[in-house]
Amino acid sequence: MSRKVDFFISKFRENLKKEFLPGDYFRPRPYRNAAVRFRDCSIEEFEERRDILIGEAGLNPFLFRADKIPGCDLLSDSGTTTMTIQQWAAMLMGDEAYGSNQGYFEMKEQFGSTFGSGWMGGEGSGIVGDENLFIFHQGRAAENAFFSVLRRELQNRPEGTARALSNGLLEGLRERIESKISVNRRDTGADNRPFHIIPSNSHFDTTEGNIEDKMMIPLNMPCKEHIANNENFFFRGNLNTEELENLLENEPDRVPLIYLTITNNTGGGQPVSMANIREIHGIAERHRIPFFFDACRFAENAWFIQRNEEGYAVKEIGEIVHEMFEHVDGFHISLKKDGLVNIGGAMCIKSDSLFDSIFPHFREKLVDFQIMTEGHPTYGGLAGRDLKGISCGLRTVTGRDYLEARIGQVRRFAEKMSDSGIPVIKPAGGHAVYIDMDRFFDGAGESGEFMGIAFTALLLIAGHRVCELGTYAFGRFDGKREIPPEPRVNFVRAAVPRLTYEDQDLFSVVESIKILNEFRDKVPGVNVEYGRDLKLRHFKSRFSFKK
Repeated sequence: MSRKVDFFISKFRENLKKEFLPGDYFRPRPYRNAAVRFRDCSIEEFEERRDILIGEAGLNPFLFRADKIPGCDLLSDSGTTTMTIQQWAAMLMGDEAYGSNQGYFEMKEQFGSTFGSGWMGGEGSGIVGDENLFIFHQGRAAENAFFSVLRRELQNRPEGTARALSNGLLEGLRERIESKISVNRRDTGADNRPFHIIPSNSHFDTTEGNIEDKMMIPLNMPCKEHIANNENFFFRGNLNTEELENLLENEPDRVPLIYLTITNNTGGGQPVSMANIREIHGIAERHRIPFFFDACRFAENAWFIQRNEEGYAVKEIGEIVHEMFEHVDGFHISLKKDGLVNIGGAMCIKSDSLFDSIFPHFREKLVDFQIMTEGHPTYGGLAGRDLKGISCGLRTVTGRDYLEARIGQVRRFAEKMSDSGIPVIKPAGGHAVYIDMDRFFDGAGESGEFMGIAFTALLLIAGHRVCELGTYAFGRFDGKREIPPEPRVNFVRAAVPRLTYEDQDLFSVVESIKILNEFRDKVPGVNVEYGRDLKLRHFKSRFSFKK
């Protein structure tokens, strides 16, 4: 193993001696640097990173010290945004009152402006029944609160656990549901089979974990174009409406709501079309099933609609966002993405919606959950200054110049990889480049399970951090064998923080990946030393290189 790792160190070091050739740039960035931060480590320190990676982090990029990363930290785009000076100035004006602070009312008003007037809620202080906005310290806390309260509400209904699935379900759909039910039952040790299903285009890891933790089934229904890897289709994040219609026709009482992720992170950061949103809304209305967004990257999704969907080129991003959110009963959002801040999340439920009529006491129970876990509803686990930063970020994120620069940079990063022979998901999404590990290691001499883990480990030694979102992150171990995700995904994600890196930084990542690609038959496999049978295992596991 040591000889193989040392081989890549020699290649990474050799790579640093190449002359830098800048790309062609015709448009300046719409912002300039107001401050810079010098790193405390050097790109030359390959052996030190190797020793930390193997001895301390167990090859797990989540466990690797961030202050020892001299290149691009592309582990996540969540909470890693470089905030604007306008945001920092707004934060200095933060009101730190325990209840009903100034930032709360400003944030409510901004939610109405950004997402549409129907989302601003009542005039009260987060307690009264007509509030739309429920603040949490981050998105997954909002998810946990929402699905915890939903589970309690559903427990008041007949579960029907003894009833088998309908024979009318499409064959592949039925098999996926049965597999999910079997895994959930085994993992929880519960005697009763999970009854309720939450369909989505694709749930992300913590969303899936929160749903499963509440004894429900997260069901992914990516569109056929995505399954077929259609690079000419602009909206590969769409939900398969044929499967959704079939599910609701045969099992309507199992589905408490539909959840659509915009953009579709698990599916390669791909956008969802307005046509797909409208169609899902129509299906949901016919079957009287509430419809929610996972709205973490709503502005990026709106940009793709403006750019690629007929009839939207003449509309402003803000108009498109309003139209998107007219179709849903509610949404959850991690404001650490398109809120452009380092902390914060929210759950929103529209007044007088179908969801409201089905669950009339949901709001007050969600407020109870807030108070018990996050504090007073008007700050939701955040400092008052954070609320100010969120409001300012939501004003910035729908700007055309910002989105053009943001998504344009990700697309150039993807094209640079593709031009270098690296197999990536195309067309590129809005926040990350996804490298296809099945294609990357196709025909490699020593491929095996979890080569995405080996890829991320060697790239860390090169000085850059990315994340495996494939057969390890989304797969499971049943005690005897690995069960890959269905539909299969096997990506390494390079998520680009907002307003943080320049093209030169990202292109240096490509140069390191080119070395891994050229010598991919020499990449060592990995052993799982700890955590293979755990939930959300990619956050906690430890690995070693094979000898």
